[in-house]
Amino acid sequence: MILRTILVVISTFMLMACATTSADKSKKTDDPSVSRATDTDGLSFEADLASRMLDHDNLDLTPERLQELQKESLTKTEEKVLDAEVGFDFFLDAQETQAMENYFKMFTHTHRHTFENWLKRSETFLPYIKGVFQERGLPTDLIYLPFAESGFNAWAYSRAGAAGLWQFMPATGRHYGLRVDWWMDERRNPYLSTHSAADYLEKLFNDFDDWYLALAAYNAGEGRVSRAMVRSGHDNYFDLIQGPYLARETRNYVPKFLAILKIVHNLEELGFEPINWDNAPDLREIEVQPGTDLLALANACNMDWDDFRHLNPAFRRQVSPSNAAVDVMVPAAQYELANNFLQSPDSRPFAGYQRYQVGRGDSWWRISNRFGVPVNVLKAVNNTNSNLLRVGQYVIVPAGGSGAQVASSTTQDHAQRRATYIVQRGDTLSEISSKFNVNLATLMASNGINNPRSLRAGQRLYIPGPTQAAQEQGRQVEYQVRRGDTIWGIARRFGVEPRDLQRWNNISGNQIIRPGDSLRVYVR
Repeated sequence: MILRTILVVISTFMLMACATTSADKSKKTDDPSVSRATDTDGLSFEADLASRMLDHDNLDLTPERLQELQKESLTKTEEKVLDAEVGFDFFLDAQETQAMENYFKMFTHTHRHTFENWLKRSETFLPYIKGVFQERGLPTDLIYLPFAESGFNAWAYSRAGAAGLWQFMPATGRHYGLRVDWWMDERRNPYLSTHSAADYLEKLFNDFDDWYLALAAYNAGEGRVSRAMVRSGHDNYFDLIQGPYLARETRNYVPKFLAILKIVHNLEELGFEPINWDNAPDLREIEVQPGTDLLALANACNMDWDDFRHLNPAFRRQVSPSNAAVDVMVPAAQYELANNFLQSPDSRPFAGYQRYQVGRGDSWWRISNRFGVPVNVLKAVNNTNSNLLRVGQYVIVPAGGSGAQVASSTTQDHAQRRATYIVQRGDTLSEISSKFNVNLATLMASNGINNPRSLRAGQRLYIPGPTQAAQEQGRQVEYQVRRGDTIWGIARRFGVEPRDLQRWNNISGNQIIRPGDSLRVYVR
């Protein structure tokens, strides 16, 4: 124990020195063709929006955190677990052993609640991942790698643009068969991305013939690890991590993973709830044709949009891609409802959808006239109530008819399919608009209603948004100002107007924002 204490002290100073090295933010970006979530592919907005959801960004061994962790002492049980072997019986030197102990303390002490959340999330996906990895003959312990990558958060983005449970960069995801574009981001599909991760891990092991190097390459990219081996003249992991050839994040990746393995193999001894391997939802896969109205599908399955999207996080629109049939997940109990809906013409209310790029001088009114589709329908399928369009922005345009009568009919049909409220006896449009805080004229236009007295019990209405604020502004995100940020830059990042950002936060034109300030941003 005395020897171990001496090693801990020595290694702590070494780690604190190493911790000043900048983290490897270019995870898996070796290929020069990799684009980091640019405006062109429409990913930058979501990457910025969701980066706060990847709590790993705040769980690094910074010098301050190292000092904090040194104050945490281990119980006899925790020391026993830390010394126990796991399936991946890596040999670690003193420095790596200390890094592993620090991560162990972090996940069992200071951030225990975070790890408990990860464990609960993992129950949805672990049984499926285990089946895939066992079928491929990969080491079983690799099924726990998403703990180190995303905390089993299918929506997680890193600041570098990696996404999903397995944190693929866009180009790497595409290389391994995942669709990453304006319509979908299959890196967020936990089932498809699991097969891609298995392919990638198998490839890395075949490249390096060593799981230490394969895991380092999974974190940093095989090209980066290969170049580090050439520059250093070392062909093994332990020599490679001694110099400045790999970023601190990569040098700590194996110790971090081993700390996670020691915890998940000893959950009850450490006071955690065991993983419930029977807690995965009973889902069925069903194919949808190009241009399927996904919101209407969710309604047909008696699901709200948030619940449907939680099962299908890869979709980035409320309409399926216009150029390919894709699969969706629905609860087994709703499979028959989904199948019946998909067999009906209601599932594809228009002749098709296309992606239209906004040009200079375009407006919703001009696009409406050009394609013969009512403005309210255009806004509905694009999930927005804003009158603003930006040059270069993409919008979904459904095929439709022309003329006022056809436009009104199309609006009514579309509203029926996306209905969120059933009129009750005694209801009036004025009362409904007040109830949902929706402008009466907006409510009528969104449902193709010309005469407010034509309302009848049982009629289905589409409510443009739950509240007027939500209609006008969208989803609220709290953004913490970083060094170098400006109002203009933050507005551009989230695709909003600078004047709106100032208005939401009561900021005058000459007021200065400072790092650490919290800003309210409404995004669509």
